[in-house]
Amino acid sequence: MEKYDFDNFLNWDKKKVSQFLIWDFIQNMEAMNCHNAEQFFFNSFRASARKYKKLKPIIDSTDNMYNAIYSFRKPNHRANSNKKILFNVGAKYPSIVLASRKKYLIEMVVKGAEDRVFAYKNFVKYTSFTDLNQYVFDYFLQKDDNHLYRLINIIKERINKINPDHIILTNDHLPIERAIVLVGKKLKIPTIIVQHGAFTPRSLLSDGKFADYVFVWGQYFKDLYTEKNGRKPGKIHILGYPYLIKKNEVNNKKDSDYIVYYLGQNDERYNKKLFDIKFKNVIKVNNICKELGVKFIYRPHPGDDIKMLKKQFVGIKISSKNEKLSKIFKKGDIFISSTSTALVEAAMRSKISLQLMVCPSKSTNFEELKVCNKSFTTSKELKDYLIKIVNLQNLNEFKIKFNTDYVNLSYNPGKRFSEILSEIERKMM
Repeated sequence: MEKYDFDNFLNWDKKKVSQFLIWDFIQNMEAMNCHNAEQFFFNSFRASARKYKKLKPIIDSTDNMYNAIYSFRKPNHRANSNKKILFNVGAKYPSIVLASRKKYLIEMVVKGAEDRVFAYKNFVKYTSFTDLNQYVFDYFLQKDDNHLYRLINIIKERINKINPDHIILTNDHLPIERAIVLVGKKLKIPTIIVQHGAFTPRSLLSDGKFADYVFVWGQYFKDLYTEKNGRKPGKIHILGYPYLIKKNEVNNKKDSDYIVYYLGQNDERYNKKLFDIKFKNVIKVNNICKELGVKFIYRPHPGDDIKMLKKQFVGIKISSKNEKLSKIFKKGDIFISSTSTALVEAAMRSKISLQLMVCPSKSTNFEELKVCNKSFTTSKELKDYLIKIVNLQNLNEFKIKFNTDYVNLSYNPGKRFSEILSEIERKMM
C-alpha cells in the first residue's frame, strides 16, 4: 500500500495527488482481475457530468428554493449541542441520520432525486456535490492534474462553509470521497466510514484505509480491517447493521407457491467477462424454478443496465428497479445470489438465503460464515436443495442461527452511532 504524508499533502507533487484520488483504486481493482475499472470510472463520471449539465437549471432552482425555505423555517427538532455532522451518505442510513439530529446539527450531501426527497420529507438541510463529478471527468479526459487540485480546493471551500465537526462517508476509495478525506485531514475534521457492504478479504483492499474511523457491522469485520488493512483496533468500532431490521415471521404456504428472488450483482462493471457467468446462472436458476413450479423474479442491482437485461433475460420476470428491498423481503420467500449484501440481510430477516458462488475459488463462503442457509458451487446442488424445501408447508426447519460476529444484531443503529461518536469525542478532549 502506498504511504501518504497527509500532514504535508500541500507539498505533494501532481503525480502523488492523482495516485491518491484516482489510480490507487483502479490499480487495486486490476490486481483483482477487474480490468475494466478505468473505463468504468470514465463512463460513470461522463454520464454523471452530462446528466448534471442537462438538468442543472432545474436542480439549481429546486435546491435554491428548498434552502431558502429551510433558512426561514426553524426545524421542529432541537439538537442538544452546537456540534454538526455532515453526512455524505445520501438517504442510505435513514435511522442513523434522523437519530443523530437529537444531539447534533446535521447536513446532508445529496446526489439524486431519492436523497432530495428524503431531505424534503424529514426537513434536513442539504448541499449538493454533484457538480464536482465534472472535475474528475475532465481529469480522465485530459489527464491534467490541475482539475484534481481544483476539485480539492472547491471541496475545502464548501466544507469550511458548512463547518462540520464530523464527516460521515460510505467509503474512502472513490475520487470525491478521497478528496473529502484529504480535506478533512487538512482541516482537522474527523472522517468516518460506515460500512456499506458485505466485504470479502479481497474486496477490502480498496476500502477503509484512510478515513480516521471505520464503523463496522461486527467483530468479523473489525478483525478483517485490522488484519488486512493494517488499521489500529481503536480506530474500528462495531456499529452493527446500519439499518433497522425486523425479522419476518415464518413463511406458511396458503394458496400460492413460494417466490424465489435472484438478487443481482453488477460485478461485470469492472470485468465484462463476468456478465456471461451471471447470465448463465440466472437462466439456469430460472429454468430450475420453472421445472419445480416456483415463481422466479430477478431483482436488478442498482448498477444494472435494465434495457440490456430485458433484451438478454427473455421470458424472465424482472422486478422494478425502484422497488425497495424492504418490500421485496416481504414478498419473497427464498433469496439467491452470489455475494450480495442483500443476501445476508435476507438471512438476518429469517428468510431462506442461498448462495450460488460465481467464482468458488475467489468467493467468500457465506454458509461457512453462518450468514446464509447454504452455499453451492453448481446449479445442480442448488436444484437438489430446492427440491427439498419447495413442497414444505413452512420453512421453519431451514432457518439458521445467524452469526452475530459477522453482524452484531443487538444494537439499534441510530442509538449505537451516537454512543460511538460520543466516545470518540471524549477521547479527543
